[in-house]
Amino acid sequence: MNSTFRTGPVVLLVSLIVILTGCKKDNDQPVPTPTFGSINIQFKHVFNEIPLLLDTLAWTDDFNNSFEINEVQYFISDVRLHLKGGGTYQIATSDGIHYVDARIPESHQWLPVDQIPPATYDSVSFTFGLNAVKNQSNRFPDPPERDMFWPEILGGGYHYMKLNTKWKNDTVAELRPFMMHLGIGQIYDPDKPDSIIGYVQNYFFVKLDSSSFVMETGKLKILVLTMHLDRWFDGPPDAINLATMPQGIMQNQPLMHTVCLNGRGAFSVKIE
Repeated sequence: MNSTFRTGPVVLLVSLIVILTGCKKDNDQPVPTPTFGSINIQFKHVFNEIPLLLDTLAWTDDFNNSFEINEVQYFISDVRLHLKGGGTYQIATSDGIHYVDARIPESHQWLPVDQIPPATYDSVSFTFGLNAVKNQSNRFPDPPERDMFWPEILGGGYHYMKLNTKWKNDTVAELRPFMMHLGIGQIYDPDKPDSIIGYVQNYFFVKLDSSSFVMETGKLKILVLTMHLDRWFDGPPDAINLATMPQGIMQNQPLMHTVCLNGRGAFSVKIE
């Protein structure tokens, strides 16, 4: 009798363990093994390799003009990962468009939800600005993107970039503004200076040097994209002397073209 009472609880405990371990919810499924990788794109801004300081008379161009940078706002789009052997993968998150603002820290990181196929990629490229299909007026209803609008009479859509500065030199006592605003350019009738007879799409394609990488299954790659602000001003190919420039480059297609040429070399990338 005593033996029965001593072993009974043990039998019950074993039975309970068997029941609990044998029970499995119908909706319990094994965690799937990742079959793709992912990327995180981070944005940095430097001048002569020094991190950007806003609203500070800290910079000097090739013509010894001192200046400060007040705004850096721009769009990049159509980021492409070029496969070794041919073919590309294009980032589709947010329709492939990202807005960057030097004053908005959260815009300095883009976390696409794209699943990147494991492969070897030769290089990374992107469009600076928005191409003619994507650059449509009223596309962005809310700020800050909304506030990048480009006047309808000048072609509509949005600024590709606003890079606002103030400058001075030994011959100028007060700071003077220079607004490097990129967007759609205009062609004017030579006989009627105020008459626009055509438009120029000034967005441009940037293919980044030293941007090959291997995407592994289940791994994250960080692409640190750096804008070298000095190159917009100093080139190559053409240095811009702020002392000889108007206050801005809007409605001046030759100047916008020069800035676009400089901008093609204004970026580098580090892949971690």
